Amino acid sequence: MIIRLPIDVKSLFYNIKNDNETGHTATVSTPIRQYGSVDEELAEVFWIPENVNSETREGIVGRIMVKSRSEARIVKVCVFNKITVNGQELEGSPSFCFYVREETAEGYIHCGRQKLHYPVTLRFSGDETEIDNRSVISLISDKLHGYAFIIEAFEYDTCKGSLNFDATVIGYKDIPYSKVFINKRGAGGKFTAAFSEEAESYDSEIIALRQKLGYGNVNPENFNAVMKSNKEKADDLVKKYLFGKGVENVRHLADEYPYALYDFEYVLNGIKRYAIVRFTSTKTQYFNLPVNKIKFCADFSEETSVILVCDINGIPEIYEYGIYEMNRMSKTINSVCYEVTGGEI
Repeated sequence: MIIRLPIDVKSLFYNIKNDNETGHTATVSTPIRQYGSVDEELAEVFWIPENVNSETREGIVGRIMVKSRSEARIVKVCVFNKITVNGQELEGSPSFCFYVREETAEGYIHCGRQKLHYPVTLRFSGDETEIDNRSVISLISDKLHGYAFIIEAFEYDTCKGSLNFDATVIGYKDIPYSKVFINKRGAGGKFTAAFSEEAESYDSEIIALRQKLGYGNVNPENFNAVMKSNKEKADDLVKKYLFGKGVENVRHLADEYPYALYDFEYVLNGIKRYAIVRFTSTKTQYFNLPVNKIKFCADFSEETSVILVCDINGIPEIYEYGIYEMNRMSKTINSVCYEVTGGEI
């Protein structure tokens, strides 16, 4: 049985650069009970065993409360020495600890409030336990090749006694905070033409588009809009294609995070995997990828594939390529960045 504890989206993230003037750090906590309401999913934390003896628990609670400036009590402490991220084992990891804190000061507006806390700064060393939350998060970052990520939930496996971090890769290392959260759908803008990848395909696509859609119906002014419509078609086709493969938990991440490095994530045999969608109005098997997505494919070579939809405006055909097939394809370099370093030329 898996006990899933979804946490606040801004509460635990890593490798995201704060481009705000102040604040905007990870909160490392999520409310379980406050203002008379209870998060039923998160309350399932009380079904998870603490996995520590009484002496160690007392020591951990003492470490937690040593700097407390308000009346509170620790009602639950959980320690995990078997850790996975997205279904893959985290080798050589110290233990990770989260706990439930309850406010107890009478007359205090938040009296009775309970929060699940998982501070990155928490460390504790005992005879049987070595807790170092920061090291665990750092090892997760290494496992995810240094990309920016958000922890969306903790998942406890009652049979294996392991804690899985459900991590979502949402961009390259040090992606600005404003790109991740302000541009998340529902909280800000969406794609803009300035960041469109489709402009690079104009020369290759325009003839086929005009043949299929009409010579008067596609021009430089509406090219991005036509490509956006085709992208939506391709996403729908790929989603059906993935479901047809029998995968689980298909999620269209690009619909939530416009600057994500992949379009879909899904679970196959317990492992989270990624799909980058590409499409063409031609019947030719070709696609463009920016450098950061090429690097992502190489870094997550076992988990990532490019799914190409050809003849998107005719009779679509779907092809899937892993890094091995991509490395064997012919390639064209569309642009090179030049920079003066070490002084003037």
